[in-house]
Amino acid sequence: MLQSVFQLHLSDPIFVHLAAIGKFDGNHPSLAYATTGGKVCIHSPHASGDQAQVQYLNINKEITALTTGQLNPDSSRAILLVGTNTSLQAYDVYTNQDLFFKDISDGVCALAVIQLGWVGTPSVVVGGVCCILGIDSQGTEQFWTVAGDRVTALAVSNVCGKGRSELVAGSDNFCIQALYNESVAEEITEADKVVGLASLDGTKFGYALANGTVGVYDKGNRTWRIKSKHAVTALCSHDLDGDGELELISGWSNGKIEVRKAESGQVIFKDSMSASVAAIVKGDYRGDGADQVVVCAVNGEVRGYLPLDPSVAPTPQLVAASQALKLQELALRKQELLFELQGYGVNRVAGVSGEAHTSYIIPPDTSVQTVVMADSIQRSCSLAVSTDSDTVIRGVMLFAEQVFEGESVFHYQQTPSANVEVPLALKRDAAVTVMIKVMVCKQGGALCHVFESELRLPKFCMYAPADLEALPMSESTVIFNISERPARVAMWVEHSFGTDNGVQHGPEGVEAHFMSLRDGRALTISMRGTKVVVRTDDLELAGVVVQDAAAYLGLADLESTAHFPTHTQQFQAVMAKVIVCNTNRMKMMAEAADSSMAIKILVVKAEDARLLGEFGVMKKMYTQLQHLNRELVMEHEKRTTNREELLEALKLVNNMIQHAAKLRVGAAKARVVTACRGAIKANNTNALLKIIQDGRT
Repeated sequence: MLQSVFQLHLSDPIFVHLAAIGKFDGNHPSLAYATTGGKVCIHSPHASGDQAQVQYLNINKEITALTTGQLNPDSSRAILLVGTNTSLQAYDVYTNQDLFFKDISDGVCALAVIQLGWVGTPSVVVGGVCCILGIDSQGTEQFWTVAGDRVTALAVSNVCGKGRSELVAGSDNFCIQALYNESVAEEITEADKVVGLASLDGTKFGYALANGTVGVYDKGNRTWRIKSKHAVTALCSHDLDGDGELELISGWSNGKIEVRKAESGQVIFKDSMSASVAAIVKGDYRGDGADQVVVCAVNGEVRGYLPLDPSVAPTPQLVAASQALKLQELALRKQELLFELQGYGVNRVAGVSGEAHTSYIIPPDTSVQTVVMADSIQRSCSLAVSTDSDTVIRGVMLFAEQVFEGESVFHYQQTPSANVEVPLALKRDAAVTVMIKVMVCKQGGALCHVFESELRLPKFCMYAPADLEALPMSESTVIFNISERPARVAMWVEHSFGTDNGVQHGPEGVEAHFMSLRDGRALTISMRGTKVVVRTDDLELAGVVVQDAAAYLGLADLESTAHFPTHTQQFQAVMAKVIVCNTNRMKMMAEAADSSMAIKILVVKAEDARLLGEFGVMKKMYTQLQHLNRELVMEHEKRTTNREELLEALKLVNNMIQHAAKLRVGAAKARVVTACRGAIKANNTNALLKIIQDGRT
């Protein structure tokens, strides 16, 4: 049980995800948050003397990330870190000066101050567009690696159970990655965009998704999850019941606050704010030596919570809140039992009527069969469901993460039949277990029996076996050598593609030919001796195939050579566009600086003319100022367009590097990322292409 120990109503709105607590003077905590007008507001409840309780820092740009932390181990003062679409600013509030200001071309989407296991000092970890960057207290880059999409959340945890601090990053491509020393130690694919991460005890961490899902992973395996129709706007962890273990705290768009046990997901506390929750932070905000959980709402309401002291009798309000929570749980359980009882009642009425034996009761040996069917001629994939014993299927429900929009599909038969084909249009390649519920009834019956089963969908079930002559020949290849028997490679192909049809293998090697049911492209896998060749025009698919093969065959390190002429040409064009956009950006920034200087001169001349009574000259100056201001607005629009094009090009560059890295495994994979970063810094496109092709400079 928790109790609210303080409540504030700030005059400024608080932006979602943009609030943090820090001791900027080394002793007294302050709340920093982003508000309207590109400003950061710092609320210091313990300000003394002539110091104002509320201070404002004008950033004059859209604030995209905000956090606080101690960058200097020898100092107890926290530093305020503010990220925008183009830069990162580290500001020392106590001395009123910048610690450093760094241009971030990929933008700042997430920020965290973390002590990483492979870095000796605290690092500012920046999540950008398809990249993750580590910076020290001087603004010097410590590490850099690629990500699959815009990085939206950062945390630290011992995910792999090796007793080390690993960086956990969530991104818009539904992936959660655990990184150590710039290498991916663990990768988890979820059902939607990751919007929040929270460190928990040991190998556990909490996560939140854009579809309203909150859950916990332990050693890369999901422990539990819940889903709501409301959006998660904040995620935090804190020991709120005094048992020595962290609980997961979530804030929601409807103002709800929930505290759940990390082990089971059991709700132990609920409360509501007057508006949507903007952020949940923790710190000794009252200055009494105990950390409070501080919940901020978008309307400026701030509320602090502490665990209830067992030696103090609870207030009537707390008792009423606890009873209301228990009554709500009991009412929900009562409703579930009433629905179940109602179903038993309907069955009983149907069972005692004479008509039931013809319209309701089905033979006890009735069974349901399911099989995945892929047709390369029709370019379709479907789930075939059939029943027997003179029964028919009225509908089929499928439940699976990652592959279905909304995690479910319902197929209804207008005319019930014993055989049903449910079309499968899977947009992603993922090995998932599908929960199947089939509604079966007797011919002409009104009531249905629900048969439940599970079916494993192979990772590459959207690729059907095809004849080599019917496939378009691909010029793009990935070549690598492995010391494996052809029979094991054939087993991997059959396991991941879900078929042995079209897979030819013998002592000399393996041949397998597939067609994508999405776009008709060819995918060929062949092995001769120790040499394996994967042919496909899709660079991303080639990387997924290589990673899947390495995981199945247990390959810890793998070198490869890639040849993708089409992607190479596209990459050269993208790199040229990056250079052009960067050149235009520098040019427009210089022009904007010149225009700003001209504005200052015109304002001074206009004011001089006004003081001298030369109103004709003053009017002329202000007319020129108006024209110049109009030009500045137009130039700002050009800069915005150029920046969007630059970000899109940089995203393509980082994606290309990630896809190229996935063509290798282990040390070779990490080496590709590091070498590509060096080539980009040196603006050496030829070296970059060679690294992507050969895996080394």
